Amino acid sequence: MGALLGKAGHRIVAAYDGEEALRRFRADPVDAVLLDLAMPGLDGAEVCRQMRAESDVPILIVSGERDRSVPAELLDLGADDFIRKGAPSSELLARIRAVVRRRGSGRTDAQRAISGQDGWELDERRHEIRWRGTLVPATAIEFRLLALLIERLGELVPHAELLAAGWPMENDPDPLWLKPHLARVRDKLRTIGAPMPTAVRAVGYRLDA
Repeated sequence: MGALLGKAGHRIVAAYDGEEALRRFRADPVDAVLLDLAMPGLDGAEVCRQMRAESDVPILIVSGERDRSVPAELLDLGADDFIRKGAPSSELLARIRAVVRRRGSGRTDAQRAISGQDGWELDERRHEIRWRGTLVPATAIEFRLLALLIERLGELVPHAELLAAGWPMENDPDPLWLKPHLARVRDKLRTIGAPMPTAVRAVGYRLDA
């Protein structure tokens, strides 16, 4: 994998076990993290959890695990994407480009910045959301979900649209992925006194003005 990424022009910061991965992560700023689940020492899931607690850097899990519940568990820990070992190299490179691009850019010029909309400020260029001037800490997935709700403020956003926004590289994202991510968003918004998304059972979510 390292040779593939190097050939594609990426600078690699390699680590061979979980503890080293955390040390290198803290010492060397990176644009994205690729984690193997089956690392010596701390496994990829624990490394993901610790990295996400310290940073909103995009995290992509690479694993041979076939259990459908595993991607959901990892996304719940804060991973941004999951790709199975054996996937075409072109898909891996495309997913890396996507998570990095989503972190640093928006969808269109018109959507990149919303300021003063009922107290919300959304700046996709800077990957920041603020409520009445207070920064909302958010992972990449949380940012995409909350950004869509802010763009559609006061409207009911169906589950399918939220899933497409949160996991644009997935052909069939699991609806179960939404609940834990939006629960974390609610906790963060509650902490700063901001309005929280309301679930409309079996339909979607709405962020009221």
